[in-house]
Amino acid sequence: MKKVVLSLYLLSLITSFLKNNVVVSAGRPGIYERHPDPQGQFPRLGACPDDHACIFPADVSQFLPGAHFDLRVELHAYDKNTKNPAPDFYKDFKTTVRKENGPWMDVNEFFDIQENPTLEYWNFTWADSAEVFYADALGNGKKPIDVNVSSRVWRKLKFNEPGTYDVSVQYSSTEAYTVRYTVIEPRKPKRKAKNAILFIADGCNIGMITAARAIARKHTSGKFVDDGLLTFEDFDNLGHIITHSIDGLVTDSCNSASAYATGHKTSVGALNVYADSSPSSLDDPKVEDITELIRRRQPGKAIGIVTTASVQDATPAAFYSHSRTRDIPDHITDQIAHGVPDWVNAVEPDVLLGGGANHFKGEKSLNGTDYYTLLHDKHNYQVVMDKHHLNEYNGHDKLLGIFRKDNMDVWLERNVYVNNTVGNEAAPDLSGTDALGSDQPGLDDMTLKALEVLKKRGGDDGFFLLSEAASVDKMVHYLDFPRAYADLIEMDMTIKKTIEWLKKNGEYEDTLILFTADHSHSFDVFGTVDQELLTSQAPSQENMRYSVGVYEHSGWPGFINQDQYGFPDNWDPRFALAGGTGSGPDHFESWKLSADKPRMPTVQNEKKIVGSNKEDQAGNYGHGLKWNGNIPMDQIVDVHSMADVAIYSNGPGSDLFKKTIENWNLFFKMTEALDLQYPNEDDAMSDKKSTNHKQQK
Repeated sequence: MKKVVLSLYLLSLITSFLKNNVVVSAGRPGIYERHPDPQGQFPRLGACPDDHACIFPADVSQFLPGAHFDLRVELHAYDKNTKNPAPDFYKDFKTTVRKENGPWMDVNEFFDIQENPTLEYWNFTWADSAEVFYADALGNGKKPIDVNVSSRVWRKLKFNEPGTYDVSVQYSSTEAYTVRYTVIEPRKPKRKAKNAILFIADGCNIGMITAARAIARKHTSGKFVDDGLLTFEDFDNLGHIITHSIDGLVTDSCNSASAYATGHKTSVGALNVYADSSPSSLDDPKVEDITELIRRRQPGKAIGIVTTASVQDATPAAFYSHSRTRDIPDHITDQIAHGVPDWVNAVEPDVLLGGGANHFKGEKSLNGTDYYTLLHDKHNYQVVMDKHHLNEYNGHDKLLGIFRKDNMDVWLERNVYVNNTVGNEAAPDLSGTDALGSDQPGLDDMTLKALEVLKKRGGDDGFFLLSEAASVDKMVHYLDFPRAYADLIEMDMTIKKTIEWLKKNGEYEDTLILFTADHSHSFDVFGTVDQELLTSQAPSQENMRYSVGVYEHSGWPGFINQDQYGFPDNWDPRFALAGGTGSGPDHFESWKLSADKPRMPTVQNEKKIVGSNKEDQAGNYGHGLKWNGNIPMDQIVDVHSMADVAIYSNGPGSDLFKKTIENWNLFFKMTEALDLQYPNEDDAMSDKKSTNHKQQK
């Protein structure tokens, strides 16, 4: 009898253990197990280490209490032998959730969802290696793997309480996958920042900052004794940001800006979503961004977004939109007004300034909608389309300023080579007339006007402002370094004028100011170049290299600054900076300024193979040196690097940013500084779902 009782007791222990520790890691019943990222260049899907299952948000994600997210589970059926068809779809799988190693609950019960989401099916092809991805170019006949996908998605969920949460999917009697999330304990700031300004020089690395300083500041005996360093270099604190994406070492502006905006890493091209494998780019699982959180938790605070790119471009879009791809600017424009279905309300920034006119009306806008009229008539925006009307605006209404089709022209085209903008037919009203560079506002004009409007609209609740110098990155991509230097100097001048404005208007002591980049390029300066000697020795490549001065012969460049503080009066001196990147295509390099138009160093042939452009004014047209590329032959421009970027911080909360942090942590530190981490009454009232009673049992 004792043996029977003991056996029953052991059986009950085993049953209890299985109930509470069911289906955790990669088919191994037991406790949660963390998987390191697998090696390789072509994962089946980002952040899916299990052979068949994916759960988004991904493993080790962190959340604020009450922050919204979508939960998607995918099951992938495939056969790596491409001669065989893909296996049938997974149809029976169970998703469960638990808190702090407590009892497992069905996901619907845990989140108090009355109806199980629809089971979706689709398929995709997986190029699992470079040999497959580049099969046509390599001529090897290899084919991708067919994958059949079964999926469910639960929309607009939240965890109310701090702690550790496990989400598990069991898809066979022996196979399962579990992820673990952390909902952080909210933190109060030592001193709350009423306002926050996030300055981003897209793609700016330490090498670019060093180059801009050498150009913009006077020096004697090698010392910057007259003007000091760049404005942001005098900030209280300096730190580093690690920039990796969720599924690779090297990020792009979409997922790097999304990490800043949401506290979640994502994939290349993705905006505030975890990239799933579905055909639609608008149904991927979303995570709440900082501006949406402000609208719910500090609804009186004003929000501004300023960029020298299109307002639909990666960095600005990361602060108001959700999409798997940046390549749908018509939908991104629509989200300014309407947001996305089954989610929080649209951000509707109080100020939105930049380019991108061709997606606000006409044939490239969504369904031909005139968003100028829509935003003016139904969303109370005042609309301006040139520098004069921007500076003239003095109202209290929301402000939309769109100043050009596509990206705005860079500083040199707006201020020095204005004739290069004649004939661009880029007027923001889409009339076909020109958007002259002199009619487009500068980053300083837009930022200062944004501050004026935000102060009026935010009042005592303050404001959050993103200000982006977008073309630092865009010009480095095309190896047009002088234009990149100029746009970074413009950013520094904008920061200087912003500080002056904040002090004049009594906001300086209450404002957190951050300056950083979203990612890096492999750019650096290694000396100077004597452009006269370079040209006189052409076409002898060996002799031309003697024009480059290194070490004791690096000397100083010949940029002269007499008329404008910061900006040189001459942009093509005899002795220029010799710089370059370590991750680019074949091209010629003369280090000359391409005065007739922004640089185009490469061309593609009919087979999409990239080669040097001999008509490039700063390349072979300028008798440049041959520069051998080192990236895939289909890459037409320089690519990003994995290097950390600097973050300079000033004001209340700035001490949070003085160490090395990961890009996703910027969100948590900004929300702490702004005291956004605690749910409040406005937050609770705006929720469509309440899960408190289930999650707190």
